[in-house]
Amino acid sequence: MKIRKTPAEHGPFHTAITIIASVIALAGIGLGVWFLIIYSNYEETNDAQVDQYVTPVATRITGYVQQVRYEENQFVHRGDTLIVIDNREYRAHWGMATAEISNARHHVSAARKNAASTQSHVAVGQAQLDAARTLVWKTKLEYERYEALLHEEAATEQQVEQVRADYESAQAHYEEVNRNIRASELATSEALAQVPVAESMMEVRNAAADNAALYLSYTVITAPYDGWVGRKTIQPGQLVKEGQTLVSVVSREKWITANFKETQIADMTVGQPVTFKADASHGRTFNGRIESFSPASGARFSILPPDNSTGNFVKIEQRIPVRIALTDPGSQTAFLRAGMNVTVTAAHQH
Repeated sequence: MKIRKTPAEHGPFHTAITIIASVIALAGIGLGVWFLIIYSNYEETNDAQVDQYVTPVATRITGYVQQVRYEENQFVHRGDTLIVIDNREYRAHWGMATAEISNARHHVSAARKNAASTQSHVAVGQAQLDAARTLVWKTKLEYERYEALLHEEAATEQQVEQVRADYESAQAHYEEVNRNIRASELATSEALAQVPVAESMMEVRNAAADNAALYLSYTVITAPYDGWVGRKTIQPGQLVKEGQTLVSVVSREKWITANFKETQIADMTVGQPVTFKADASHGRTFNGRIESFSPASGARFSILPPDNSTGNFVKIEQRIPVRIALTDPGSQTAFLRAGMNVTVTAAHQH
């Protein structure tokens, strides 16, 4: 004998099932509508991070740290002194270089005076040469006159010989003065040639002093721009070597780097507004603006970029880095730090 259940016996159960099924169906319809509205008109990626410039500050010289003038995570201004290296050795080098400048300056002065002195010798020699030329002319005339008198027997042989000796002596003196002038001219040329050499050495000493002063300035390490210093790993007395990174400075400037898939950027343009949410903001929405698109995919900037011609090809969807500027006031985004994860949403630009 069959026992049939009356509607009153199974009514509440069927009602509950019907309500649950209806809710699920409505939720599915709502999700479908939301998907069509959102995903058909917007692009979204959670492969995005906050970026800032992180500049490693390195030493250009080797030496012992004398002072460390910053605290970890401290905000610094451009030009603020961060680290001072013991400068005694470099100051001594600079002192020796400046002393060499003084020595070179004296050499230049001596070379110029020597050149002027030899030039004056040439001038004196020219005056002596004129006097010697006059004497030669005078003794020659005297010699010719006595020879004429000798033919007329108005002068003796002894007188003629004496006059001839005077004439020959005057000629010898003229040649001697002429040779001295040529020697003085050669000495003058040599002295004048030494002046630019001394001046070149002066320039070399100046350059050496400038170089020593430059190395002396390297003993004071300053902040390259306004920002925050990172971890403090240097202590006074520590030996640092040339090229060693001492501290990193994080810039005040911030932006978002969103790595959209290559299939997502077709309907995005430079200058369009976007929104983003930071994982640390508990769902709060911030505003930004697309500044630029990377000229190549992120993989192309890696140390070992892919080369699909060298082996088996596996197609992988590439991502294009997109730089997004923050447009909200700085007070609202001050909590953002480099490396924080964000989710970026961009509307299609038709």
